Amino acid sequence: MASLYRKFRPETFSAVIGQEHVTKTLINQISTGRIGHAYLFTGSRGVGKTTCARIFAKAINCLDPQDGSPCGKCEVCKALSAPNMDILEIDAASNNGVDDAREIREKVNYPPVNGKYKIYIIDEVHMLTGSAFNALLKTLEEPPAHAVFILATTEVHKLPATILSRCMRFDFRLVSVDEITALICDVYDKEGKKYDLDAIRYIASAAEGSVRDALSIADMCMSFSQGKLTYEQALGALGGVDKSKIRALFTAIATSDCGKCFEAINDLAVSGKSMSLIAKELTFYARDLLLLKTAPKLLVETEEHIAMMKEDLASSSTEFLTTMITLFSSLDAELRYSVSPRIVLETACIRACKLAVTDISALEERVARLERNGVKVADNAEPAAPPADVSMSAPMAWGKVISYFRNNESTRLCTLVGNHRDVEIKNGEFIIRCDDDYLDFCNDATLDALNRAFAYYNIGYKIRIDKISKQDNDKELERLKAMVGKDVKINITK
Repeated sequence: MASLYRKFRPETFSAVIGQEHVTKTLINQISTGRIGHAYLFTGSRGVGKTTCARIFAKAINCLDPQDGSPCGKCEVCKALSAPNMDILEIDAASNNGVDDAREIREKVNYPPVNGKYKIYIIDEVHMLTGSAFNALLKTLEEPPAHAVFILATTEVHKLPATILSRCMRFDFRLVSVDEITALICDVYDKEGKKYDLDAIRYIASAAEGSVRDALSIADMCMSFSQGKLTYEQALGALGGVDKSKIRALFTAIATSDCGKCFEAINDLAVSGKSMSLIAKELTFYARDLLLLKTAPKLLVETEEHIAMMKEDLASSSTEFLTTMITLFSSLDAELRYSVSPRIVLETACIRACKLAVTDISALEERVARLERNGVKVADNAEPAAPPADVSMSAPMAWGKVISYFRNNESTRLCTLVGNHRDVEIKNGEFIIRCDDDYLDFCNDATLDALNRAFAYYNIGYKIRIDKISKQDNDKELERLKAMVGKDVKINITK
């Protein structure tokens, strides 16, 4: 039995979903007979590029096209439904050499057998080598009148500009969840499969805009469930995470409950969920909350889940949700290469609890939490500086200054202050008395460093540099002897 995506592959343009901007243009070209010689179909996987190429190839050869689509009843349509020589599909991933391109160039001159046009559909064309592109270039620009090239790729940026300039380009879009949901419901109805709408919407969301992926997942879920397909069965078939468990982890982070965070992560880990999947689902949950808060019309969820998320909005500011998304969306690489992904995720959750990130939004969230807890923060208020410590003795203050210099300043300055002990506090000033090194202390760099040290320890004294003179030599000698406790030699500047 064929898989669903092969069994229900569209045969007409009207059956193609989500690509009306492409199908309408192609239908108009067929209706007016203005057929181009080279087309480029680009877009994500499973959105209908090859399907539209096949329909277009049959339609331009059909003897009686219906609304721009092949009728499927004429002799040409019947001939082209089987393997034929008029519609050639080439996989550029395995036929990407210059010899393959030369073979196309040689055979393109042979006329079609059944229809009016000979169509070359080159899939994954970005895989061709540079030499192959060069060999195909002239033929692509001026092919025979009976030849039409349709190039399909998911990575259009890898194509040379010379190829792009010779093609009519069509960009295929990702298909919306609503359109995919309607398609899967129609397929299940035709297959006689019963289902819950929540399960179908979950499948459509998991496909991330790809119709082929959606039908492949729907096929797997159909085999997984013998009876009616429920949301829980779809979740189990895809290995997804229950939103209630993700919500429990989110709530623990929002309430800064570190213990509950560990419990929630353990609960998810025991059920077999990978740490990267948990981080991804947590990011999506925060993003859904942000949508519900700012743009509810864009949120694609069931009424039950929306009602559940509304309960979390009261404790979730925009700044907090932005911080959550930024933090957990950046964990992918770290989780992938870590020897202990669980510890990485647990650490990230604790950081989110404490908002220990450098983003300004985290600071805004901390203020918002304080205000929610009844603490009023004045707007544009300058933070009050702690009172300066003016009770510290000179030796104690100088000891702190020396410690600061050892940890933060250059070796020269560290040596300068480390070898100096002639200091005192007098009339609200911190006096540094020196002689031979007077100019070193009066240097701007030294003064700036001293001010930084005093500010670091919040020492509330004005710094003054005094030079020892001949007149106060005796007084200084006695004072230094009492301070140091031994004989001190004073060098007198003359």
